[in-house]
Amino acid sequence: MDAVTTSGTNNLPQDAPSVTTSELDALRVAIIREQLVKTGLNAQAVGDMLQQRLAPTGTNLGYRKNQLRFLEWAMQHNVPFTTFTPAQLVNFLADMRTRHNLQASALKTLRAAVSHLHEGRNGIRECNIINNYIIDSMMREASPVNIHRPTIDITPAVAFDQSIPSRTTTSIKRLQQKLAFLLTMAAFLRPSNLARIPFASCSITDTGCLSFHAVAPKETRGKRRIIKPFTVHPHASDIELCPVQCFKALRDHPGLASRPSGSQLFVKSHLINQPLSSSAIPSWLHREFIQLCTSESNVSVRSLASSRALDSGISRDNIVALGNWASSETFVRHYQRNQMAQVDFTSTVLSSQDEFFDANDSFGTLD
Repeated sequence: MDAVTTSGTNNLPQDAPSVTTSELDALRVAIIREQLVKTGLNAQAVGDMLQQRLAPTGTNLGYRKNQLRFLEWAMQHNVPFTTFTPAQLVNFLADMRTRHNLQASALKTLRAAVSHLHEGRNGIRECNIINNYIIDSMMREASPVNIHRPTIDITPAVAFDQSIPSRTTTSIKRLQQKLAFLLTMAAFLRPSNLARIPFASCSITDTGCLSFHAVAPKETRGKRRIIKPFTVHPHASDIELCPVQCFKALRDHPGLASRPSGSQLFVKSHLINQPLSSSAIPSWLHREFIQLCTSESNVSVRSLASSRALDSGISRDNIVALGNWASSETFVRHYQRNQMAQVDFTSTVLSSQDEFFDANDSFGTLD
C-alpha cells in the first residue's frame, strides 16, 4: 500500500492485494489524524489528542482490533473507510456475526468502534437501520437469559490458596498468585487494577492493615484518571488466608531484594525489573483458582467474592462502594450471581394469624 491517506484509499478496487496488520494500523492512524485536523486543531492539539486516542488502554485496544477488522473488510468489499452507508455497516456486522459467532452485545461494541471512523459518527451511530438490526433482529430474537446464576462453591480455590505458604521460601510466582487471589477476594479488585499497584504505595498501617493505591484504574472521575486508595484488613484467625501476611512474605522475599525503585507490586518472577502484564493476572486467577470450582465460562473472582459478601450479610451499599461500581444496578446486573429471594414469603404472606378487616366494617363506637 503506497499511501495511507484516506483520500487516496477511500475507494480501493475489489482486487486490492491483502495488506498486513501494520499497514492497516498505519491507515487507521491516518484516518484518526485526518479527522482531528479537519476540526481545525493545531499541530500540538492534534498530537495531544492522537496520543490519547492511541494510548494502550483497554478501550483503545478493543477499538483498534475492531477498526482493523472493518478496514480489512472494507478493502475486500470496496467500501469507503470514512463515508460508508448505514447499510454497509449492517452488512459488515452481519458478516462478523457469522464469521465470529458474535452476540448482540459484541455487535454493539463493534458498531461503536467502527462508528468512530466515520465522518459523521453521531448520525451513523443513531441510524435506525443499524439499531433495528442489533436490537430487533438479534436481542429480541435471542434465547432467554437466566438472570439467576447459581452460587459457586469457592472452597476448592480457597483451600488451594491456603495451601501456598506465606513464607519467603515460597517461589515468587506462587506468592504473587496467592496475593492476587487474596486481594481480589478481599477488595473486589479487577485483575487490571492489580497490575496498576505501585510497590512504593504499599505499606502496613499502625493497625496492621495493608494500604496501597491503584493508579489510573479503569474508573475515571469527569473523564480524568484517578488514584484509588485501598485498605485491606488482616485475617482474624487464619494466617495462610491473610493478605497482609502474604504481602509481607513477598515484600521480604530474597529474590526481590534488588527490586528497582518505581516498580509495580506484581512483577515478572524471572525479570523483576519488568512489570507483570495485565493479561497474566486474569490467566492466573482463572487457571489456578476458578477452574478448581466451576467449568462455567466468563466467571470472575470479583463476581464470586462480591456475591459471597452479599450472601454473608454485608450491605449492598458497602459492596458497591468497595467495588467502585457506578451504581448498585451495575453490580446487580453484571456481578451478583444469586438473584433469587431467600426470604420465606410463603409463611409471611399466607400467615393465618393475620386478621384482615374491610374498610366498611363497623368497629364500634368510641363511647
